[in-house]
Amino acid sequence: MNRNTASGINEVRVSEWFAVNLHQAYRAWTDPANIEQWFGPVGYIAEVLEMEVRVGGRWRFKMSSQSGASSHHKGRYVSVVPNEFLSFTWESEEDKELTGDKETLVSVWFEPVRGGVQTTLVHQRLPNQSAALSLHHGWSSGFRKLNEALQIADEKQEIICVKPN
Repeated sequence: MNRNTASGINEVRVSEWFAVNLHQAYRAWTDPANIEQWFGPVGYIAEVLEMEVRVGGRWRFKMSSQSGASSHHKGRYVSVVPNEFLSFTWESEEDKELTGDKETLVSVWFEPVRGGVQTTLVHQRLPNQSAALSLHHGWSSGFRKLNEALQIADEKQEIICVKPN
């Protein structure tokens, strides 16, 4: 994590290699059913309330903890390059300390590497170091859940992110 960049803006960087192809990695981020399998930190469940993956399209998720507490997060897609790159704004509706009551920016790159995909996330425009630390934990934990979801799909000989016809 880079808490303080050279420009003085707080940001989070998380990167992990997944043993899947580009299409599977990308669809894990762009299909609502797949998002609900992994998105959010350990101990939280995501519910996709709105998700239109296109430039200008909106997304909104409800995150629920095991204790029953919930929060909502929303944004719009800024850039969509299938199987390569996603960028979307992020605003926390109840957790204002995470985004400072403004839009932050999340960018995700998908790069084929050594028979898998290196997925790198950068969350920028964070209001302070405390928000960066909290979001670093959330994204890192979420990436672990994503890895588990992709492994389970592989063990079952399923292709995650492909809807039945």
